[in-house]
Amino acid sequence: MFLATWPSVNEFTPWIDIIVSILMVAGLIYFCLRYKLSWKVILFTCIAITFFVLAGIFNLPIVRGITIVYVCLIAVYVSLIISTPEREQELRHNKKVSKKESSLTINETDELISNLNKAIISLSSTQTGALITVERDDDLSTFVGKGTRVNAAVTPELLCTIFYKGTSLHDGAVIIRGNMVSAAAVFYQPTQKPLNGKFGSRHRAALGISEITDSLTIVVSEETGKVSFAYKGELIAVPVAQFTEKFKEYYFVESKK
Repeated sequence: MFLATWPSVNEFTPWIDIIVSILMVAGLIYFCLRYKLSWKVILFTCIAITFFVLAGIFNLPIVRGITIVYVCLIAVYVSLIISTPEREQELRHNKKVSKKESSLTINETDELISNLNKAIISLSSTQTGALITVERDDDLSTFVGKGTRVNAAVTPELLCTIFYKGTSLHDGAVIIRGNMVSAAAVFYQPTQKPLNGKFGSRHRAALGISEITDSLTIVVSEETGKVSFAYKGELIAVPVAQFTEKFKEYYFVESKK
């Protein structure tokens, strides 16, 4: 008697069809959002969900069949985009961006900038030459491995001590990853392009690393105490009084890679 009243599997089939269809299309939307595809693809995928639901509710097999073909075409399109070398590079880049953004809290970032500002003011006022590279999206592990490991929190005292002429680490660059000094005495391949004006080895090294990575490198001139940024193959003069403002401008700029 109990079995006779139990609904048959066929009665659940339309709802199973609808639920599975929604899950399939929702999964496609997830991948569209995950890989930041065109908003048109996401819009058309949302429309497909609507047709899936309506086709199941009103028992429209032809519409449902067309929608299935449509979803399959979108899936092929998405897979082709994701599989291209350019897209893979962009996805790796986005992953690095997310990693960087999640590595420091707002307070930690503010503390890093404050410590850098204090260090630059001191180094500039004493005309102590310095080369400080701050990692952004591109991984600088290769360069870190070529220097002397430090792995200490960024503080003005530490940076000023490293670049003091009496220390063994004052030559070369310091690499900052997150809010840590990862390495010191790191040497870069200097730029080969001709420069207008008198620039020393620090400036040429700073330009060299900026030409091959998206890092932001701070240079303090030993002769004048003037501060510059090396970014994307360009050397930008930065007044000490505007260091914090300019640093934020270049550090948080969106990478074009």
